[in-house]
Amino acid sequence: MSDPVVIIGAGPAGLACAERLAQGGRAVVVIDDNAQAGGQYFRQLPPGYTVGANAPLLRDKARFDRLARVLALPNVTYRPSSTVWGSPGDMTIAYAGPSGSGRVRATAVVIAGGAQDQPFPFTGWTLPGVISAGGALNMVKAHGLVPEGRVMVVGNGPLVLVAAATLVTAGADVIGVVEAQPGARLAGALATSVWAAPKLLRTAIDYRRRIARSGAWFKTGRMIAQATGRDAVERAAIAPVGGDGRPRIDAQTWSEVDTLVLGYGIVPSTDIARMMGCQTAFDRSLNGVVPLRSPALATSVPNVYAVGDGAGIGGVEVALVEGRMAANAILGIEGEAALARQYRKLDLFRRKLNIAYARSETLSAADAGTIVCRCEELTLGDLRKDANFSCGDVDRLKKSSRIGMGRCQGRNCLPALAKMLDLPPDGYATLPRARPPLKPIQLRHLAADADAGPAHEPDEALIHNRETS
Repeated sequence: MSDPVVIIGAGPAGLACAERLAQGGRAVVVIDDNAQAGGQYFRQLPPGYTVGANAPLLRDKARFDRLARVLALPNVTYRPSSTVWGSPGDMTIAYAGPSGSGRVRATAVVIAGGAQDQPFPFTGWTLPGVISAGGALNMVKAHGLVPEGRVMVVGNGPLVLVAAATLVTAGADVIGVVEAQPGARLAGALATSVWAAPKLLRTAIDYRRRIARSGAWFKTGRMIAQATGRDAVERAAIAPVGGDGRPRIDAQTWSEVDTLVLGYGIVPSTDIARMMGCQTAFDRSLNGVVPLRSPALATSVPNVYAVGDGAGIGGVEVALVEGRMAANAILGIEGEAALARQYRKLDLFRRKLNIAYARSETLSAADAGTIVCRCEELTLGDLRKDANFSCGDVDRLKKSSRIGMGRCQGRNCLPALAKMLDLPPDGYATLPRARPPLKPIQLRHLAADADAGPAHEPDEALIHNRETS
């Protein structure tokens, strides 16, 4: 029997890819670090949870159920709650989880790792009750939990609308929503691309209506300035965005809050791709550093593909199409004309949307006393004292200051630091790469594999400034 295709991630892109590969008769191994398939968009309640008859439907369950059927097929091996921690050999993936650890050799690897929240440090962001938009969505979708008391949603990007509308639908008392981008620019960008993705535009309008019907106020051109509280967040200040991207403290206004939800964008998760040696590039229209890909979504490493939000922020519809396109390439199926047309429209829309939310100046509300690296408890003031802070080389700064050397390996602090340093596109080549084990795993799993294997080259990203206007 030939080696299987290994798909890393069981979100929309991974499931769509597995479905088409399985239909084509290929053996597939799907590895996902979540206990249940679905990713962020199709995130499911745990087994044993029931939904009341009058409860609002927060998940596209019927659509997910159709996709998830692939995991029960005889030629598909599904490993939930399993962490991909390394690639110790050519086309070899190492994983570990409650059911044990192991390695699987693949004929092809499809990376469908999704995205992560863009951290946004400011005074008070470490207080209990301050959570990311992704975390808020996980609470509602995966656990049926709704924050009590007054909720404010602040940020910059489509996730602000998604989080606020989801919380409102779930019954949260959302008092206000704050978007940093001026409303006029967003409206203009959406109007020019309505033909490309009318369904997505209708969804955005529906989100906005839900928020309006709840009674929450909605303000644009403003950002979080600071938050205060004793044992948890109690008050939050928002202010107009100044010309330097910082909040205008002289015009800030305070609100009493019990939960503050931060949605300052999401960025592709590229740690697995970079670990495997895939060349990457900074692409503003895809919201960050992404693997360089061919029209068939192949990376620079032979037989390794990258799909979904981990290869460029685009949402569920883009992820589903990219998963099928990668499967077609692996199966040797020539591009489907209808699929190609659909992808061109969706790709245009997502790039225009990402650019519409991008700002010419870097948003920042951190001051000298603001913690930037939570693992190492480093403040912005600590980093500014380091001689490597102003050189634009993040790797050197990591070695001298220890930023990014904690449990998260820089996943949380380094994207925020790159923004604060206002790195040019070629500066992203200095972002340190995560090393095996990519995420914390039990020592017994690491010991069982004996050798994590060498790092793959190239170690640095190849940078192409491919901004789309």
